[in-house]
Amino acid sequence: MSNPFQDIVSDEKLPEILRQKVIDDINLIKLSIDMADLFMIKSPGVLGTLFDSNDDNEDE
Repeated sequence: MSNPFQDIVSDEKLPEILRQKVIDDINLIKLSIDMADLFMIKSPGVLGTLFDSNDDNEDE
């Protein structure tokens, strides 16, 4: 059985568009992880205020 990874040509360069899409996807994943870290771990009280139903304003 042959190794398919040996068939890959290592000297070829990826097209710039494909390279940019991969970098954009990595940046989106990193941003998502940073946002989750910020709101879930560092300051979880902020997340509660975002989804709070402002019962005080209904009385007025």
